[in-house]
Amino acid sequence: MNARPYALTLAFALVAVGLAIYAVATTSARGAVSVFTCNQARWCTMTASGDVTPTASQLAIGNVRAGIGLAVVLSEHQQYGGEILGGNLRGLCAWSQYARDWTAARRTKDANCARLVLNTAAYVGSNGRAIWTGCDPHCFGGVPLHFDALCGTRGHDWCYRRNCREFANFYPWMKSAHPTEPLRMTSGQWLNIRYRARYRDARTHQSFYLVEDTAAVHGTGNWIFISGSACAITPGAPGTYTATRTPSPLTPTRTAPKRLGGASSVGHIAVGGSRSVAHL
Repeated sequence: MNARPYALTLAFALVAVGLAIYAVATTSARGAVSVFTCNQARWCTMTASGDVTPTASQLAIGNVRAGIGLAVVLSEHQQYGGEILGGNLRGLCAWSQYARDWTAARRTKDANCARLVLNTAAYVGSNGRAIWTGCDPHCFGGVPLHFDALCGTRGHDWCYRRNCREFANFYPWMKSAHPTEPLRMTSGQWLNIRYRARYRDARTHQSFYLVEDTAAVHGTGNWIFISGSACAITPGAPGTYTATRTPSPLTPTRTAPKRLGGASSVGHIAVGGSRSVAHL
């Protein structure tokens, strides 16, 4: 039996399979896909990936305005992943916080999102470990900071001392990170600290933090960035803590959060997992 024709046939078959795989990959990364628009009152929060873990649950990376489009290349875990089509995050590939925040726009758009994964260390300080996780009872969301005029003095931590400006975006994965799209001033409400941005403000060299503004409702920019210096923040060490999710600002006494098992150790955020609670 002559093996040469068989070998040639096999080689051509492998080439054909390779071209087919390449075509599918190219189509999924760059082809026309459905567009969805942000249907919230003011803002839709964007996250780094669809992964859900106790220490890094859908860490928010910014916000897009109502009406902005998202060219969706993946729909998983009640989230949409794709290319942002407008605003200050235009061209970024990211995941929606929730799929319900987006409505089909009955149009298509080419999307260039071959990968939707942004490694934690790319945008979180201390090589991806500067994350605060609150457990009450689920380990999702941040750890509360209260307003305290004596914050930073002995015995006064887990707090901030000054009201300061909140911003919708900061671009924590960029060396040129800087706050944009100012929202409002804090007014003494509780803030849930989530993570410290990898890069400092390129203009002022101040550290910025992603926090949840508990006085803002979903869809109006409740996951935002603030300056640690402007707010005079004094948090505990990053890690996983038992902490009340929504403590009352009128409570006269306060107990510090209890740390669970030492500092967080966060590696890569990868697409996968499931989400069963409504906290970021």
